[in-house]
Amino acid sequence: MTVVRLSLFVFIFIAISAQLTSAQQPEQVTITEPAVIDVASLFKQADTVALVKIVSGDAENYSQAIYKGEVIKSFKGAATGEAIYFGPYVGEKLGWEYILFLRNADKPIAPKTTSSASYGTIHYANVFNEGYSSMESSYECVFGGKTPAEDCDYAVRVCTDYITLPASMPKFPPMTKDTPFGCRLVRKEAFISLLDTFNDSKK
Repeated sequence: MTVVRLSLFVFIFIAISAQLTSAQQPEQVTITEPAVIDVASLFKQADTVALVKIVSGDAENYSQAIYKGEVIKSFKGAATGEAIYFGPYVGEKLGWEYILFLRNADKPIAPKTTSSASYGTIHYANVFNEGYSSMESSYECVFGGKTPAEDCDYAVRVCTDYITLPASMPKFPPMTKDTPFGCRLVRKEAFISLLDTFNDSKK
């Protein structure tokens, strides 16, 4: 065997060995999917839980979308009538009501431009669990009644693939039907009553 052939053989052997060693190394994968969590645990993990009307928003002056909301009803961590600021997800509808489960941010957020731009430097809270802790409220006619009064009501949109609810709470459409992102509607009054029980259990 010539020196050239021997050198080539050694090179190929080293290359194949390196590939085999690399293939055996464990790979770390970061999972960004939201957790599947029941609504009672979501309540415990949140610093603030409230029914909020969004009065304004700013996706220009801050490093993330920031909304200003008025607390209509508080279940935890806020006062009725208080103004709260939250983010970071775009797409929340101005003037609409949401039930929000929020975690306080570690630091205040300042505008990118001048200190007085928009809301100024503010303490804010984050919607968490990849956005599924923000639940839109709207008037819907999906509840299966025989008359408009039975079929239509104010509802809360809960993505039950990620936020699980008590089995006893009716969901529309039912759990046997597939829906986009697993999101379903529950009657707003029933959902608020459920949150009130979590609030009462803390007393």
